[in-house]
Amino acid sequence: MHARLQRGLAALLILLAPVLLAPAVAMAKPGQSKALTPLLPTRGAYYDATKPGTGASVDVGQDGFVFLTYYSYDTLGVPTWYIIQGQWTPSSEAQRVETDTIGTLASPLLYATGGQCVSCDFTHGPSVIAEQYSVSASWTTPRHLDLSIGNQTWHMDAVRYGATNQDVIAGTWQLSISWDASADADPTGLGIASHTQVVKIEPGRPFARPPLAVTVELDPNADSSIALPPQGSQYYAIDSSNPCAPGPVRIGNFGVAFTDIFSAIQPSILFANSSSAFQYLAPMLWYAPSKERGGLDVVTQTMGIDTVPLALGPNNIHFDLYFEPDRIIGHGVVQGKNLKNVPAGYWQPDTVSLNLLMQRLPDDLVERSIYVCRLY
Repeated sequence: MHARLQRGLAALLILLAPVLLAPAVAMAKPGQSKALTPLLPTRGAYYDATKPGTGASVDVGQDGFVFLTYYSYDTLGVPTWYIIQGQWTPSSEAQRVETDTIGTLASPLLYATGGQCVSCDFTHGPSVIAEQYSVSASWTTPRHLDLSIGNQTWHMDAVRYGATNQDVIAGTWQLSISWDASADADPTGLGIASHTQVVKIEPGRPFARPPLAVTVELDPNADSSIALPPQGSQYYAIDSSNPCAPGPVRIGNFGVAFTDIFSAIQPSILFANSSSAFQYLAPMLWYAPSKERGGLDVVTQTMGIDTVPLALGPNNIHFDLYFEPDRIIGHGVVQGKNLKNVPAGYWQPDTVSLNLLMQRLPDDLVERSIYVCRLY
């Protein structure tokens, strides 16, 4: 009875354990850009809301070794647990786009019995045997696990407390963009410096207050590799820069992080004849709730009175983004032709050559320049 109580308490902890974030580590695979940082599963507790009472606990080592325990019951209803462990196999960017899978875990199902009970002195560790059930474990985002054991399947999400994914996007972030500076990316060997800035994103108010209607269209000359975000996506503007003035300076749309990217993008003329006639390039963050995924694209924004027209193309640098509560990770791919004759090291179509990292900061933080009236 004591052993049953111990396992029952362990199963209960799956609903209470705090969620920790998994670090990104460098595990380059053949055929991937050296800048493609594999996405790892989120550490912590997972459960399937449609099948309460069971769950999984996931831990990830620095080298990508995943240790997963699945809390279940035997045919008599006695709480028990299983182990699935092994090396994480990250998906390439092409595989992520095609299958929505960021990586998989291949391992036999291990069953442990005979460990220490709550009121017993320790005498020996548990016995572990391999079960005959087939196992499949894959993640479509760092926080969503599809687990199959035998003929049963669970669709599990990492436990989150009091916040939706849409709300997770809101806040103040340190945004960094790094460009692959390897010889493959830049034969000249000059490389491209990493750029960082602080950005602010507001919840539920993608553009101004009250939110303005957003229309997104493809430029008539857009390359075939450029696609509009999924239907139902929500759009979030990154705060604009303040005019240069003495004192604190908030870096936004025209900050240093996007300098090289803006210099490589061809503006659209789709809305050039609009009444405002004021267009500029801007990073546009979008999120598709149905897929729990999002992206960041460079658009030509036109300022309207009661709407915000955005034009995507004729060329673009697209970031595929994966959201965690305190971090957003993205990988960039160049789309379209080199319309502005930028150096080859900056423009390699269909090659993953950029990393984007957004780390959450305190909401009241304002970036300050060390110079008076100078945006770095």
